[in-house]
Amino acid sequence: MAPKSTKKHHSVKNPHQNRQKTNANRNLVRGRTDQNDNRKRGSHHEQISTFKNITAPRPPKNGYFVWGRHAVFAALANSERRIQQIYSTAETINDLERVLGDLDLQRKAELPRIQVIDRPRLDAIGGVGEKAVHQGVAAAVWPLDPLPFHLFLDSIKSRLDQRNPTTVRLLMLDQISDPRNFGAIMRSAQAFGVTGVITTFRNAASENGVLARAASGALDHVPLIRVVNLARAIEQLRYHGFFVAGLAGDGNTDVSSLSPHKHLAIILGAEGSGLRRLSRDHCDVLVRINIDNNSDSLNVSNAAAVAMYAASLH
Repeated sequence: MAPKSTKKHHSVKNPHQNRQKTNANRNLVRGRTDQNDNRKRGSHHEQISTFKNITAPRPPKNGYFVWGRHAVFAALANSERRIQQIYSTAETINDLERVLGDLDLQRKAELPRIQVIDRPRLDAIGGVGEKAVHQGVAAAVWPLDPLPFHLFLDSIKSRLDQRNPTTVRLLMLDQISDPRNFGAIMRSAQAFGVTGVITTFRNAASENGVLARAASGALDHVPLIRVVNLARAIEQLRYHGFFVAGLAGDGNTDVSSLSPHKHLAIILGAEGSGLRRLSRDHCDVLVRINIDNNSDSLNVSNAAAVAMYAASLH
């Protein structure tokens, strides 16, 4: 019988098993670390999840949201403006209540009560990808009813008396469809005392929250008149004694020549295409704004402001 070997046998370790154990240990450590990180960042993840699930209040059917202090306060004060709901954050409700307190009793009775709303929900009223710069206030409204052109003319006839003329400035917008430009033009129109802004029903910016925000309250101060045919409206204005000037880069006279005219309508065309041929043909004159030769053109809302300023100089 062979004697037992006294040599110690060492088991051979499987290198793959070692690697598996090492990876398991690493995963365990990583798992603990991830748990710690999640605890630290938990509130952040909850905020992201909450933001994704935020739902903005809905405007009324065929209506929209007005936001920003100037736009909302002007809408509240306009007796022609129908308002479904008024929204305010907790931080701004006192300011809003002071504005409401200054309104007459009849207007206050027409308005709904203020609804306090969380700021993230108010942020979302601008739509997908558009954070509304609301300054803590908003209102759900319906568009204003456009003033018919013949009624607008009737309302200013007393100012068109040629024996004792009163200065009347009008703006006509020929297919300006960008709401921000349109709203900015409305804002300048109010600043320079324009009596009314005339545009078309088709191919022109519709009244919405973006336009109202850019107008900064002017939408509820300056009459907006929509017509079917702009060329026909130009003819009627000329019949009533208006001097009609079209703003064009190839105009044959400088815009500063407009100031002597008491009854003046200035027409602006869309950026790029400018005035349509029919609109140009119905103008008394085409005027230009002289700019630096190295500059291509002005934004249409800036051009409108320059033209109105030039026309106001005496």
